[in-house]
Amino acid sequence: MASHGKQRHMKRIAAPVARGLSPKGSVWVTKGIAGPHRAKKSIPLNVLLRDVLKIAETSKQARSVVKSGEVLVDGRSINDEQFCVGLMDVVSVPKLGAHYRIVVKAGVLKPMPITAEEAKLKYCRVQGKRFVAKGKTQLNLHDGRCVLLEKTDAKPGDTFVISIPKQEIKSHLKRENGCRCLVFRGKHSGFIANLEGIMERAGSKESDARLAGDVITLKNYLFVVDDKFRIE
Repeated sequence: MASHGKQRHMKRIAAPVARGLSPKGSVWVTKGIAGPHRAKKSIPLNVLLRDVLKIAETSKQARSVVKSGEVLVDGRSINDEQFCVGLMDVVSVPKLGAHYRIVVKAGVLKPMPITAEEAKLKYCRVQGKRFVAKGKTQLNLHDGRCVLLEKTDAKPGDTFVISIPKQEIKSHLKRENGCRCLVFRGKHSGFIANLEGIMERAGSKESDARLAGDVITLKNYLFVVDDKFRIE
């Protein structure tokens, strides 16, 4: 038989671990569509509203809420219930006065309640850097954004705090000794501590990072944050 378009659902038992869904419940859950975050590290709005936040009781109700434009992601209205949100995304439901930042804890994505003022800012990790035409520098951020700057000393691993939805850079957090870091992958995910040092390794093996509290993880598992960032 011919395909009838994209798949809109998947079995609950096959859902990515990062969504933190109980294996018990309805057989089917929303699959999610391609977006700025990897499928295994993101959660569809439909699932977030119904299974995690409990704002909606059914998938139909969650779809209606999203279609009506009542859900904002990073300050802009999203009308596709399959749209996936990931690490550090800001989800707002203005009618309820509710704002959440998607964080990771023990490998599971969790919506952390934040204030309206905190919802105006987003943390974006620099994933890549390259030089483009007219002497400008292009920085690729972890959520799919690209930033063009005239001059910058930012490096992969640093963090920009940007305003949303205007996307203006408010501050630059460097990955250096003494900076405050969130571990967002691995067995220590969700742990926050100051960086004590990076143990560089030759060859293709990734370098290790040592954090306060005798925690050692990979350098690329660190997300630099400021003193205002918190996980409850």
